[in-house]
Amino acid sequence: MALKPATDESDASRSDHNLITAVLNDSQWRARLASMPSDEKTIVLSSTSQLAHPAWQAIEQDGFHSERETPPSADLETIALPNLKSVPLECEDLGFLPMRRVAMIGGGKPCDADYRLVGELGAGGTGIVYQAHQRAVDREVAIKSLRDHLSQDASARHRFLTEARVIGGLDHPNVIALHEVCTDQDGGLFYSMKRVDGTSWDQQIKDKSLGENVQTLMRVADAIRYAHSRGLIHRDIKPENVMLGRFGEVLLADWGLAISHAPNESSDMIGHSIGGTPAYMAPELATGDHRHVSFATDVYLLGAILFQILTGYPPHHGETLLECIQAAAENEIRPTNIQGELMDIARRAMATEPSERYANVDQFHLALHMQREHEESARLVKRAQGHLKTASAANHYEGFRLAEALVTEALEVWSENRRARDLRVELNLEFARAATEQGDLDLAISLYESAGHGNSEIAARTRLRRDQRNLNHERESRYSVLFTHSPDAGLLIRSSSTRVVEANQAFRHLMGYSEAEIVGKLMTELNLWMCEKRRDELMAELDRKDWIDNFEAQLRHRDGHPIDVLISNRVTELNGETMLISSIRDISLRKQTENELRRSRRRLKDLQSLAGLATWSYDAITEEVTWSDEVFELAGRDREQGVPSAIEYVAMVHPDDREMMRDAINAAKESGDAYELQIRQRDASGDYQTLLIRGQPILDDEGNTIEIYGVLIPQPV
Repeated sequence: MALKPATDESDASRSDHNLITAVLNDSQWRARLASMPSDEKTIVLSSTSQLAHPAWQAIEQDGFHSERETPPSADLETIALPNLKSVPLECEDLGFLPMRRVAMIGGGKPCDADYRLVGELGAGGTGIVYQAHQRAVDREVAIKSLRDHLSQDASARHRFLTEARVIGGLDHPNVIALHEVCTDQDGGLFYSMKRVDGTSWDQQIKDKSLGENVQTLMRVADAIRYAHSRGLIHRDIKPENVMLGRFGEVLLADWGLAISHAPNESSDMIGHSIGGTPAYMAPELATGDHRHVSFATDVYLLGAILFQILTGYPPHHGETLLECIQAAAENEIRPTNIQGELMDIARRAMATEPSERYANVDQFHLALHMQREHEESARLVKRAQGHLKTASAANHYEGFRLAEALVTEALEVWSENRRARDLRVELNLEFARAATEQGDLDLAISLYESAGHGNSEIAARTRLRRDQRNLNHERESRYSVLFTHSPDAGLLIRSSSTRVVEANQAFRHLMGYSEAEIVGKLMTELNLWMCEKRRDELMAELDRKDWIDNFEAQLRHRDGHPIDVLISNRVTELNGETMLISSIRDISLRKQTENELRRSRRRLKDLQSLAGLATWSYDAITEEVTWSDEVFELAGRDREQGVPSAIEYVAMVHPDDREMMRDAINAAKESGDAYELQIRQRDASGDYQTLLIRGQPILDDEGNTIEIYGVLIPQPV
């Protein structure tokens, strides 16, 4: 027998179509829910004042007994309020739904059935989902059928058909496709849909990485964005209702609680019932009827899933199911020590007031996208910090310049990255100190100014030192001023005529000219500038002041190829003449390095997007090793252990294969050629598996290997 409500409650209280109020006002409902442990199942209060939960067993419903066998897992019990009659609905399925014969495997003749049921996939409050074989097109499908005790209920059949129409009207890659709606030989309703070869997200969520779960959530959000564009609110988004296929499919299912956002269309929706899953519920689902539900309700549910991804559990909890519903009604979020940008996104999405949540799913989706960019920016900052730790004045400040390129890219990805901004200041100060020690005082001063320390005491001392040096240089001959102590290309130009007086050896070597081709020529005759507009800008700036530092431009080599340079100019008096001293620093290596870093990053991203490939990279300068998630899986290594060092990784390789691997890597470093070899690598259990390694070196402009990247491919035993 179905449980009956206590007689001391008034009809008015029982007719209040409000989940938490209805439960609290009915003693038997309240007692039943207070005796059940909190779970993550859907609970529904229908328009006919029936309360349903998958854990209850339906053995009797208003005197109607099912004539067909109910599968053992169909354990629904419906608790109905008396004295309330549902509004009779016309049975809309009659007259237009095709009849399809359905049989269990092992029952009936093979040719008798259009669908043969293989087994049960799951059960809910109103229906059961089976795996079936559709004989007409020889394919595996999923079938959802209305429970037997509801098969003759006009209201239940109407809701079931409306759910099918909702799914059938959603044409989106992240929504399960519906094939057809039918009746079986006994008049029972069912619809067939795509059978996903996989499992529900709730069974995999703890095994997936944070990045994988966030990516899945973004695809679920895509499905909800589409549904909202069609005016539909799902109301029961949770990992259990998301199917993950073996081939990357992410499909949102169970639209049984979907309603139309437009109140005047609610009669055509399934929205006569209210409810959802208490562990994830927005407050308005627990405390209000469907008229209080909006698109912001689905935003809340997406935030609740993000909360579970971060913490390992949904936001609402109680010792009993009743306490869990009350926690949802009061929006009591379970405590957690997890902090960060993703948690901030989740908490905003789960705000009690819908107006304080993201205005729509697009904004929630954008927030997740921006967080991923911020994460990428943070990784670039970390790499820059590694280069800064080892940077020195050696090799033309290469470590500083690599760090500078990485910080610049981090700020391009996320301009508000405070850590990147702070690191840029620290980088410029360290670079300035190194430049000062090397006597590159103009460079040092420009770096202090870039760091916002142009007026500091140390910058003032550097300027004084620079000015004293310049005074000393003016006392020397024009040759010693330009060339004796300068490793950079330089020109001495007479200001009155712009004729070249001298060109040092570094300039001739850089630009490919002989001394006779340069000295005595007018600057306009040399055709040195790739862009004459930049030349005019330089001259205009010299007219305003007597010095220029680090003017970036491109000069033309004698053979025509461009050279990226930084130009510093000083106007000075030598032997009674006004001269222009031009110092030219070749920054082609820096530019090329920056471009190579960007290309390398794009290549690595492309590799990691290939399904099933395990990708890695090895920085030949820092000896830093980077693994993709697939390499961790191959190695059986916990991601929390991090990527092993080069020495640790060699220890994982079979002793007989180590020398061969070292030889291959060293040969690749020397020659720059790609390599391929087969090794045995030990996993976490101590067993060796055979892997095919392919490596590709990345070279700088001098032909030196700066990085090796590649893939690991498991080999059959």
